[in-house]
Amino acid sequence: MHRGARQGGLLFLLALVSFMNYTDRMVLPAVAQAVKQEFSLSDTKLGFLSGFVFVLLYAVASLPLAHLADRSSRSRVMAGALAFWSIATAACGLATSFLQLAAARACVGIGESACQPVGYALISERVEPAHRNVAIGWFLLGNNFGIVAGFALGGWLGARYGWRSAFMAVGIPGLIIAAALASLRAAKNAAVTPGPLPQSGSKGLTAGFTAARRQFRNARYNWLVLLSGVFAFTVFGPIAFLPAFFIRSHGLSMAIVGPVAGLAIGLGMAAGVMLGGAAADRLTRRGAEQPQWLCAAAIILSGLAFAVALTLQNAWVAFAATFVACLFGSIASPIIAAAIQNESPEEARAVSAAVGTLAVSVLGIALAPLAIGMWSDALSPRFGLESLRYALLIALGACLLTAALHVKIGRLLRNQRLTAVSPAGS
Repeated sequence: MHRGARQGGLLFLLALVSFMNYTDRMVLPAVAQAVKQEFSLSDTKLGFLSGFVFVLLYAVASLPLAHLADRSSRSRVMAGALAFWSIATAACGLATSFLQLAAARACVGIGESACQPVGYALISERVEPAHRNVAIGWFLLGNNFGIVAGFALGGWLGARYGWRSAFMAVGIPGLIIAAALASLRAAKNAAVTPGPLPQSGSKGLTAGFTAARRQFRNARYNWLVLLSGVFAFTVFGPIAFLPAFFIRSHGLSMAIVGPVAGLAIGLGMAAGVMLGGAAADRLTRRGAEQPQWLCAAAIILSGLAFAVALTLQNAWVAFAATFVACLFGSIASPIIAAAIQNESPEEARAVSAAVGTLAVSVLGIALAPLAIGMWSDALSPRFGLESLRYALLIALGACLLTAALHVKIGRLLRNQRLTAVSPAGS
């Protein structure tokens, strides 16, 4: 089979995996208001459920799973993780208490911790650096359409059949995709260093940290990891609460907000990752630092667009502004991921990406929703239902720090040229 066809088939399958990754993840924000009412939760607890509890085991599992993937079959590790988080997602629909839902959500985090780092590694072992931004953009495209599907299905099923049915319905397709992924053949010339499989528990975690520690001698890599986390704060914070914001501040129903917010966020991010990937591959020819200047400008524009969306009184214009904000905000997604892969040795690609994913988990998925929920509760006595609007506006300050980090990394990458290596299996 022609190398281009093999790469295309791989990217399509990985896009399906990332599609399920975010479809399963975004059901909770879509039905968050219903969950809040049923279990009588504060916004702080809702933020804890949406983000922090998801990361509790996500952070612990990511390095051992990535180490396992680097030392064995990356596709089979990804398949097993997909099957596990699909079952855990369905289990969320069976929860009858806040603690049960939190436990099931934590199990979703275990499985999903492997998706991004192992996916990046699978792409990097087959795609040369000159085309890696676009390839990762295609992979991330699945995330964005997953956001659309998660919000739309969560909102529609939650309004029609109850929020539990939404979780159970989206958990089933992942098992089918996992079976297809398990059959994927390894690249013929994948430069994976052989070695003993990592042990479970603390020994597996130690092995993951040992591989990651070698990367920390690279200053560019360290700054990219920090950037990953701060950038994620600007993305996952608003996404976790935007449906609830439109329900509270604009008086819209869950059945309307789910699909419309999903389209605005998901399609906006889809356009952004493809635009960012294509632009970065062109800009990289002029210098590895050039895409970072694009990212710095884009994140500032994203913050401004989000501010407009959060202050407008017309809900439909606010949805349009949300689309624009998500487009600019996601331009950096493939660029950051590709930059981390370009700074990583072949034998530790998944582990290197997992450290970046760990930063995303702690600062973005865990801290951002929790912080926004706490700010909303603190402002509630003064602003009532409008407190969430102001909490989201406060969170936009992270855009300035993200832009500054892009500038810093751009300076570190100045005059660097990427070596075009032949991918495995070519």
